[in-house]
Amino acid sequence: MVGQSSNIQRGTPGRLLLLWAALMPAVVLFAWQVKANRKQFDWIEYPTGLGDQQYYIGFGNNDFHEPNLHFHVQGQAPSAGLYRRMINPVTRADGAMHKLAKEQEDRCFIYVDGDGRRAERVFVKSGEDRYIEFGQRKFWPEFKPKDLP
Repeated sequence: MVGQSSNIQRGTPGRLLLLWAALMPAVVLFAWQVKANRKQFDWIEYPTGLGDQQYYIGFGNNDFHEPNLHFHVQGQAPSAGLYRRMINPVTRADGAMHKLAKEQEDRCFIYVDGDGRRAERVFVKSGEDRYIEFGQRKFWPEFKPKDLP
């Protein structure tokens, strides 16, 4: 009787094949879900301006004279409205600009430069490495006197 126990069939290959056949449909269903809902499973979010494609295209009729930029930072009061402070965008590295908040109507992100402690100057991205500054009013409407009697 010595050595006969090694000839007993235990069914291990059959069990492994049965386990593989049971788990394969689950893998196929998961792969199908990932392919169908790619955006749900695949995203990258940077805390900086890298990869942001929501560019500024204008918030109102005249950003220089109307406070059109509104946003809310957690733990702070909502902004009363900021004015556009420059005509042409300025060049700043996307990696150096940090996201502060989302614009009130969800049109674009609001950025600050450096460490973000000076939030009186905020920026909106207008292109790759291009930003427009918003803040307190810098430009005033042209004075048009009323007709004198």
